Amino acid sequence: MKHALWSVVCLSCLAAPALADDTDATAIGVARGFMLSALPGQCDESPPFGDDDGFADAAIALSWKPDWAGADDPDSHATLYQLFCMAGAYNVVQAYVFKPENGDLSLMTFAQPTYEIDYADGDETQTELKNPPKVTGYSTTATLVNSGFEADTQTLNSFAKWRGLGDAWSAGTWAFAEGQFVLKRYEIDPTYEGNDDSASEDQMERSYTLFP
Repeated sequence: MKHALWSVVCLSCLAAPALADDTDATAIGVARGFMLSALPGQCDESPPFGDDDGFADAAIALSWKPDWAGADDPDSHATLYQLFCMAGAYNVVQAYVFKPENGDLSLMTFAQPTYEIDYADGDETQTELKNPPKVTGYSTTATLVNSGFEADTQTLNSFAKWRGLGDAWSAGTWAFAEGQFVLKRYEIDPTYEGNDDSASEDQMERSYTLFP
């Protein structure tokens, strides 16, 4: 299922006008409007706290050398827009829009495993598993939770708390390559150790890598 590990870049047929500067406030506003159109009813119209670091929209300049390019060929360039979608009590949800140089906007999606969790019989606290989580396939998501882009590694990282305590969670890493983001790692901790006052350190630190 190798093909499932690549993000789908061109989900929407909505076109965007050419922008003089793909990283300025006007361009970010256009990208936000595109995102709202591509995800109708799923995201808030605007960030709730303006330029607050945790909520503000941002434009990230990207460049890379295509595999087919020769040493003297120019790099390819694009802009990645990180856009606030919505927020809960302990999670912030972002969507991402991609714009190649002199190209159209497209909504990015990200590969992630689907899985089943088998809690121990009679375990109402959900602190013990009967079996390790089982990967059942792969799907894509158009939003990431508590995510951010690391320029040094050219990766997007996401960390979703399953509740405010953060004792159960899921986390993913997607690397930028050839104009797309490729799933590199996905990990979960599906047990709620905060429900068990006698949980051991091993229980508290245990997590499961679902990919690779």
